[in-house]
Amino acid sequence: MELHHLRYFVAVARHRNFTRAAQEHMVAQPSLSQQIRRLEEELGVLLFDRSRTPVRLTDAGEALLPHAEAILRQVEAARAAVEERIGLRSGRLVLGSLPVTGSRLLPRAITAYRQRYPGVQITLREEPTQRLTELALADETDLTLTTLPVGSDELDWQPLLTEPILLALPPDHPLAADGPPHPAIPLSAVAGEPFLIMKPGYGFRDLVLAACQAAGFSPQIAFESAQIETLQAMVAAGLGVTLVPQMAADRSLRPSPVFVPLAGAPLTRTLALAWRRDRPLPRSAQAFLKLASELWPY
Repeated sequence: MELHHLRYFVAVARHRNFTRAAQEHMVAQPSLSQQIRRLEEELGVLLFDRSRTPVRLTDAGEALLPHAEAILRQVEAARAAVEERIGLRSGRLVLGSLPVTGSRLLPRAITAYRQRYPGVQITLREEPTQRLTELALADETDLTLTTLPVGSDELDWQPLLTEPILLALPPDHPLAADGPPHPAIPLSAVAGEPFLIMKPGYGFRDLVLAACQAAGFSPQIAFESAQIETLQAMVAAGLGVTLVPQMAADRSLRPSPVFVPLAGAPLTRTLALAWRRDRPLPRSAQAFLKLASELWPY
């Protein structure tokens, strides 16, 4: 009987739903169901009546639940006691990150982390999305700041925040004339405009192309860059339009692009910390995940 079996069992019992339990533990629902099956096979009983919605505990499940909850409480108490006595005094943490996203989010997190764990050495690797996935799978990073969906089924993840995507227009563009505040514009309104987008290998490029396709057109790509700051500078110079995550919108340029909300279904991106699913996380990474959940309660 494994601890994660008990954690999954208690979560399903609490939610009465396998999907919500999987979301709580940030695992795929089929994987969680498989682990529950293994626990049932080990015990030789069914723990849930799956013929009903919501699912219900069987008599055997009712008998197991208080013991499982007590075991998990004791495990957490033991972990807390050890960490309080020993603390995280040394170690290393290798973070992977998208460059612009990392510059907006990580300084705050790393500062708070260093205050708690000054003995941990932190290394930061900034790479495009595809390369970050490769590094994570090769065990060359402990945690990776990336966008959902993560690039492999072998990665697990913890969401941080969801932010809107904005349309960036040249300052003299006719659609930028009204405002501020600027009214929302459907993405299809710029279907005939030259588009400036990220180079292949960046997840945000895929998001832009998918958004244009959903709006009913293929963008006329005029220029590609590995730097979203470069794209915004080119928009400000009147060379085309682009999409920009809200946190990356650079209003310090002179002149600056005009950032306009998109009409219709919300276009967003969700940032997450990802790691290899089959590899135990080092304590330094576990501590960073805990801190991140405090800084960005999702």
